[in-house]
Amino acid sequence: MIEGGRQKANPPLPPFTKGGHRGINNCSLFTVHRSLTLVYCILLSACCLLIACGKKGDPTLKSYEKPDSPAHLRAIHRESEIILFWEFPRDKEFSIKGFFLMKTTTGDFERIAFLENNKRSHVDKDFKTGSEYKYKIISQSLKGVMSSDSNIITITPNPPPSPPRKVQWKVEHNSLLLNWENAGNGILYNIYKSDKQNVYSFIPVNKEPVQGTSFIDTFDVKRTVYYTIRSIKGRDLKDEGPASDEIEINPSEFVPSSPTGLQAIVTEEKVNLIWKEAPETWVIGYRVYREVDTNGGVVLIGETQTPAFLDREKPLKKRTYRVTALGPAKEGPATEIRDVVFIPYR
Repeated sequence: MIEGGRQKANPPLPPFTKGGHRGINNCSLFTVHRSLTLVYCILLSACCLLIACGKKGDPTLKSYEKPDSPAHLRAIHRESEIILFWEFPRDKEFSIKGFFLMKTTTGDFERIAFLENNKRSHVDKDFKTGSEYKYKIISQSLKGVMSSDSNIITITPNPPPSPPRKVQWKVEHNSLLLNWENAGNGILYNIYKSDKQNVYSFIPVNKEPVQGTSFIDTFDVKRTVYYTIRSIKGRDLKDEGPASDEIEINPSEFVPSSPTGLQAIVTEEKVNLIWKEAPETWVIGYRVYREVDTNGGVVLIGETQTPAFLDREKPLKKRTYRVTALGPAKEGPATEIRDVVFIPYR
């Protein structure tokens, strides 16, 4: 090194440290060690992460399997419609896109409709009476894989029968009895029920076609319902005719008849009233009235669910009682017994 025209000797190098490194003190050595430790920890963590993640397995082929086939395909010919029904497990709807309905008149099936996975019926109006048709249905998986065929049905729609006439009904306890006129030899019947007027499901109430001219259904006194009946004929394909006149069963309009056989058993302290049970099984109780003056004014003195009532007011003067039956919403006409009074024996 030259300084002021003279060459100056270089400063001496620092002595070797105990560790053998020239110019590195203890503090610097600690920093290096800490850095190396940090790098090592980072590399170790990365290796552990790779080991934990592992290699993903091969993709499953289950989603490419054939889905379940629809089953029990069947049909009803109703006037200008062929109504087709089928079955498919509700708990497997999530695994399919839907159904392809297929039809043929010549031998080669063609797709005529794609139906959502929650559908179980379809109406086909493209047909002629007297012609033969074949139908089948298949399901399609989410991957587009088609199922095997359902059963194949062969049908020849024929002119439908006339509707039943003079439909009548009667409530018996918790049941409703429907009756109608016979629509002809070999005619069977389907009964349809709804909560809404003129709106009916494709599925009848009866599980099998009714052979006679009567049908018993459950009855709910708190619910208004509507019924129609259709005549059907045929063996494999049921040709179903027009609906009968609709009947309405509205319990709020039920009016019970007057109680009969009203009697009074009189003592000095009370009057015991008894009468015959109402013939209508939907009667929910009875009301008892007592005349309070000679001008015909009456007052309600009690209600009972049985055909008997005890009036604890002493019958010292002549009085008149009236008893009515109660329907689900309306009260029937009254039955009356007059001149009830206690007459002591002498």
